[in-house]
Amino acid sequence: METIQLDEVLFVPALVILEPWQSIAVVALASLAGSIKARRGWVKTVFNLGQMTLATSVGLSVVQLLGVTPTSAPNTRDALAGMVGVLALTTSSALSVRLMVSYASGAPLLPLLKEIGGRFLPWTGAVMLGGVGVIAVGAEPLSAVLVLGVVAFVHRAYAASVTQQAARRQSERLQEAILSLRSQTDPDTVREDLLYAARNLLGADIAEIVAEDEPDTAQVPSAPLYQGQRLRVAQRHGTGQWDDRDRHTLRTLAGVAGDILRSVDLITRLRTITNSQSEAVIALDMDARITFVNPAAVHMLHANDPDELLGQPVQEKLPLRRRRQRVDFATMVARQAVLQDADGALGPPDGDTLDIAFSMTPLRAEGAHVGAVLVLRDVTERRAFQDELTRRALHDELTGLPNRRLLLERMDHALARSTSTGLQHGLLFLDLDRFKLVNDSYGHMVGDKLLVQVANRLQGGLSPADSVARMSGDEFVVLIEDANEIEKVTAVAERLLQMLQDPFEVDGHHIFMSASIGVGLTRPGEGWDDALATVDAAAYSAKAAGRNTYAISTDTSVEKSRARLDLEVSLRQGLDDDQLELHYQPVVTTEDEEIVGVEALVRWRSPQRGVLWPQQFVPLAEETGLIVPMGRWVLEEACGAVREWTRDNPARRPLTVSVNLSALQFAQHRLVEDVAATLRSTGLPAAQLCLEITETVLMTDTTITTATLDALHDLGVRVAIDDFGTGYSSLSYLKRFPVDVVKLDRAFIEGVVTDPVDTEIAGAVIRLAAALGMQAVAEGVETDTQRRMLVQLGCPLMQGYITARPLPPAEFLDFWRRSQGDPTVADLQVHRSLKRHRRTGLAAP
Repeated sequence: METIQLDEVLFVPALVILEPWQSIAVVALASLAGSIKARRGWVKTVFNLGQMTLATSVGLSVVQLLGVTPTSAPNTRDALAGMVGVLALTTSSALSVRLMVSYASGAPLLPLLKEIGGRFLPWTGAVMLGGVGVIAVGAEPLSAVLVLGVVAFVHRAYAASVTQQAARRQSERLQEAILSLRSQTDPDTVREDLLYAARNLLGADIAEIVAEDEPDTAQVPSAPLYQGQRLRVAQRHGTGQWDDRDRHTLRTLAGVAGDILRSVDLITRLRTITNSQSEAVIALDMDARITFVNPAAVHMLHANDPDELLGQPVQEKLPLRRRRQRVDFATMVARQAVLQDADGALGPPDGDTLDIAFSMTPLRAEGAHVGAVLVLRDVTERRAFQDELTRRALHDELTGLPNRRLLLERMDHALARSTSTGLQHGLLFLDLDRFKLVNDSYGHMVGDKLLVQVANRLQGGLSPADSVARMSGDEFVVLIEDANEIEKVTAVAERLLQMLQDPFEVDGHHIFMSASIGVGLTRPGEGWDDALATVDAAAYSAKAAGRNTYAISTDTSVEKSRARLDLEVSLRQGLDDDQLELHYQPVVTTEDEEIVGVEALVRWRSPQRGVLWPQQFVPLAEETGLIVPMGRWVLEEACGAVREWTRDNPARRPLTVSVNLSALQFAQHRLVEDVAATLRSTGLPAAQLCLEITETVLMTDTTITTATLDALHDLGVRVAIDDFGTGYSSLSYLKRFPVDVVKLDRAFIEGVVTDPVDTEIAGAVIRLAAALGMQAVAEGVETDTQRRMLVQLGCPLMQGYITARPLPPAEFLDFWRRSQGDPTVADLQVHRSLKRHRRTGLAAP
């Protein structure tokens, strides 16, 4: 279309002063010159020339109808007629142009006609200015100079106003076009909208996307677009050329469209992948507006379809908070921020939210930063699972109580707080009594259910401020914070013991359970390890005191506990370093004191403690399980030694060797296999080996005990009951079990001379053993009077200091050889040995 100018000012004097043919000629020449200057095509030049000639003719006709003839001195009436004629001229020109545009482009005619109304006011102003100029020139020809100056000034002012308005309208239309482009996700649609926007914004008949190397003319503006392409416009509507503002508009439009095409192309390539992902994928442009969303993102943002989100600021559609602060996506896009699995919450601060893990990566195309890709994952279930894992990591799975880890954390906090407050804290170490018996009797399922009930009772006996934790198996620890008085802690211990008094009902079983409790207070500056060690030692003291009670921790109990632990460590080291050795005590006939066997007794020669006797370390070995490897070593060492002595002394009666077995050794399922392997490896005949067990071993499980004894007999190994009469068995047990030897305890031997009861008991056992085909061995014989009484009672064998103390292998071998060759020397050796040990007050082991 034509551009609004102040041509109407000049048309008024042309219609009034010039002859009609002169007016038409001037207008025709001016139109032709303008077309040549604008380099219009010949069709448009002809059209403009024709429509301007026709419009001028209409204006001249109106002037003539008003009775005005050309004159060099027009008056006011002539000026008014000229003004009316010019209005008719401009209106007819605008009508013809719009009719032709509507015909050529197919655009609706009515909107084009409405534009005439918007231009009528500036036309009227220009016509009035032309009329005033005609009147002034008619009154004074020289005033034409002033009129031209005024016209030039008004033209400049009007042109500036029109330019400003046009620039504002151009900017608004440009923003609308950019928003429209950003709402598109299909590359072809983006290009179509781009060409339409270029034609509309720049008033061009042609807008096209051409190759970057295609040449342009000076009058055809273009701008770089994307991937070696340019956006170009041609054939401007109306008069004039494209100016710098138009070129800037074209560059802006092409630049934004290029960024959008980069993003859209990337998004198109990723669409197939992202649409199948469960994570929400959102693409953003440089202004943090949404350019792509996959179905998961549409669902997460509670939208009906992608169109509700595309082109919208992500800040408005994604209320994501991180550390209670809204995430500023615009700043992150501008800074090319990179995030990986950042934590966030999606939703309103005061409503339901989703736990979100989101990642952000800058989006690049051909090396240029064009936006960002945002990936969001709903991790609500994963967080719940992690919370559950954390809870399980800090709580006992069976009872639900805090476990050792959580207890130690709480103790760390409490002890750290003590440094500032000076307050102490109470500790209870609770160890259930005989809980293993429940597992062995009813099974571990019942034991587990019992632990759950015990935990519930313990919790019920504590205040909300106190905490109880399960440390392991049947051990619990109670932390009582801010308890400076031991009486407060012991009161809790008494309450817990009382709560355990009532029987527990577990799967139809009535189970009575008690506990041994260690009680103590934390000390300033100590750690949780020292604090727990003190109450643990106290619990051990309570158990040793008879169970079902509590003991207050003291330095002595801790020292005993540590000494016991040190002894265990040293014993383990002693086993590894071969610090154990065997001493052998002869077993002789009561009448002539002929040596027929030996009992192997272990000694521990510790570099730090000296020589330790069995009662000093065997109980600890049984408690810690070290008795099993220790017993295996004793068996191999004793069998090997006796086999060597037998081989080296073939003329003498073969010795039998007695080896003690603890209850734990006897319970080993591989006991028979181990004994057989030892006999094979040492070469000792099975008949020369006697294994000694206590009465309590017989009482444990008669069925299993009998089976084990039968298996040992099948090997040819003899079995002895050691210390008979001190346990709970009766004489009937000698008949029930396949036993070869009965060893009378030293307690009966000491009174066999002075106490008639001991004499009768010893005699009964000796007679019953003989009746059952067993041998009786008297232990701890120290005097000849005892020996003679045993002869009278019919006891065939004995051992004790009357014969010899337990001797190291070399001394025993020497004693054995001398006892046969030189009785005087042997008796002297025995006498000296007996005298020395009686003087030191030592008893036989």
